[in-house]
Amino acid sequence: MADLGLLPKFFALRLKRFNTPWVGILFSTLIAIGVSYMSYTDIVASANFLYGLGMLLEFSAFLWLRWKSPQMNRPYRVPLKLPALIVMCLVPSAFLVFIMAIASKMVYLVSGLMTVGGIGWFFLMKLCKSKGLLRFKSNLEDQ
Repeated sequence: MADLGLLPKFFALRLKRFNTPWVGILFSTLIAIGVSYMSYTDIVASANFLYGLGMLLEFSAFLWLRWKSPQMNRPYRVPLKLPALIVMCLVPSAFLVFIMAIASKMVYLVSGLMTVGGIGWFFLMKLCKSKGLLRFKSNLEDQ
């Protein structure tokens, strides 16, 4: 992600011997160690909860684009009108919401912290880019 300019450049620092991004690996390892104190069931449930949030976001983006930009060129197009698309997205959304509703308190806590942390990280990186506090790779460096 640092190579794409989404994270600061230091996440892409690589060891010369193996060409591995050691800062990114260290960061991922610290997250894995933190999560390892949870039960396996809570880890899986948290991953599913976050995946479900992502799917709901994708469904809403899909419906929003169809409503606001129905004539936009796309690689492929679902051949249904908006009301049918809403019904099509409601069925899996109902299952996702049900699974989320029966989650444990630990899953809500972890998923909530990760969601808020992710949103906070996004705005922090945006601030760091605009103020020049951290260096990010730009597309111009590829040329």
